[in-house]
Amino acid sequence: MPSMIPRPSLAQKLLRLIARGETITYGAVAILLLFVAGAIAVYLVKFVLSSAGQPFFSTLITLINEILLIMIVMELLRTVTRLLLSPVHDVGIEDLNPFLVIAGISVTRRILAIGAGLSVSESGGQLLEKEKFTQSMIELGVSGLIILLVAVSLWLINRRIPGRRD
Repeated sequence: MPSMIPRPSLAQKLLRLIARGETITYGAVAILLLFVAGAIAVYLVKFVLSSAGQPFFSTLITLINEILLIMIVMELLRTVTRLLLSPVHDVGIEDLNPFLVIAGISVTRRILAIGAGLSVSESGGQLLEKEKFTQSMIELGVSGLIILLVAVSLWLINRRIPGRRD
């Protein structure tokens, strides 16, 4: 007597294959992100050890900039890990949070870079050209607006997540 268990259709087999491929890809990306964060950390340690005698302010800005870069990579890793652990890969509004955090960190890095560039120019005794100063101020203003928009977006999203208390 033949078995009455229905055989999976071709579409079901393809979906399982795609799901496995997706899991393998996310796993590989997670491992690569971990290596990238580690490589940046190793670079950072070497940089700090070799920066004796360098100007303190520029060393500090570089240090903060690289730490923020590690935070960006780790936030991406957290997102990929969550996707790996999730049995269903459907996307909800709360999935925007990590990307908004990354955007906030990235804009903060840019603000630091602009501020550092202006400070280095000023401490070097150079007068800043009016056009360069104006461009920097506009960029700082736009960056500040972006951070404000990211913060408001995070606040709005977190208010919509059920069961979440702030």
